[in-house]
Amino acid sequence: MKLSSVLLRENNNLDLFRLLAAGMVIYRHAYGLVSQGGQKDLVERMLVFDTAGSLAVKVFFFLSGLVVANSLLQKRDPVDFLVARAFRVWPALIFVVLSTILFIGPLVTDLSLGEYFSSPQIYFYFFENIRLDTVYGLPGVFANLPHPLVVNGSLWTLQYEVAAYLTLLALFMLGVFKSRLLVVLIFLVVALDPLTGNKLLFTWRASNPHIDFLAPCFGMGVLAAVFKEDIALTFRVVVSLLVLYLLFQTSILGPYLFYALIFSSMLYLSAQSWMIKFKPGADVSYGVYLWGFPIQQTMIYFFPHEGILFNLISSLVLALGFGWLSWTLVEKRGILFGQRLISSNLFRGGMVKP
Repeated sequence: MKLSSVLLRENNNLDLFRLLAAGMVIYRHAYGLVSQGGQKDLVERMLVFDTAGSLAVKVFFFLSGLVVANSLLQKRDPVDFLVARAFRVWPALIFVVLSTILFIGPLVTDLSLGEYFSSPQIYFYFFENIRLDTVYGLPGVFANLPHPLVVNGSLWTLQYEVAAYLTLLALFMLGVFKSRLLVVLIFLVVALDPLTGNKLLFTWRASNPHIDFLAPCFGMGVLAAVFKEDIALTFRVVVSLLVLYLLFQTSILGPYLFYALIFSSMLYLSAQSWMIKFKPGADVSYGVYLWGFPIQQTMIYFFPHEGILFNLISSLVLALGFGWLSWTLVEKRGILFGQRLISSNLFRGGMVKP
């Protein structure tokens, strides 16, 4: 099956893989947040260069690059793209940040309620996180945990996600996608940047192995969208990538081949008829991702002597519940509202499609 066919919503179960990725982030954080002497998660034990949570974030970035680039190239409407992305990212973000301030914070702060609500830090936390300049601490919240004063350690990825969206749109507006060769050349520059220690593109940022490959993974998704009519998702392709990874896993190509293997396997499996039967009824993955970390910290606060497994299971169950609430009460309505704004042509003005 060609990738172009798999990208039709009825032909895939990518929602399930996004949900699994959100669960992997919680799984990883259970190891990092619970005081257990620095135990490593399964992925970290198997791989030299990645962890379960970091791999999950790369899955998110690949799928984002694939889906949003495919949408942009099909609709060719910058205003549609901007409005759709804004109403996908910010409603759920505002919901979790505001709920954390109003409900979780007062419940677990070491300060009196008067001191807590009179602190300017709560306003700083809200506005900085909404503008994607990540702030981790609320006054007196989680002050005595193994990882103190960190309320939501998952928010940092959003600034990179939105930056990727804006970069994609800028390249589209410049006409880059009219030339496949130019798309490939730009992808190669992005892909090579981690090998240079961020000396090609992201020169202002210190090298971090968990961040360096986010742009290449997003780029892989964009590249796949551009060549969707030429990419066949077959078992043979997956096996071939596995063989290549096993042969070159210790070389500089190792991480690239590994991520290509993971992404192609995910797309191949998502298109299988038996897998489509398990498609979730609601797209709760974003809510699960946003709520997972503060829920895990809250569980550690109230159950400080419980271990990794307790934190993982209890947090997964609660995050699924809050993710469903986020989808039902906020995200779905935000998406529909954004679609109505797009239909109304309110923001379109004189914008011309490239």
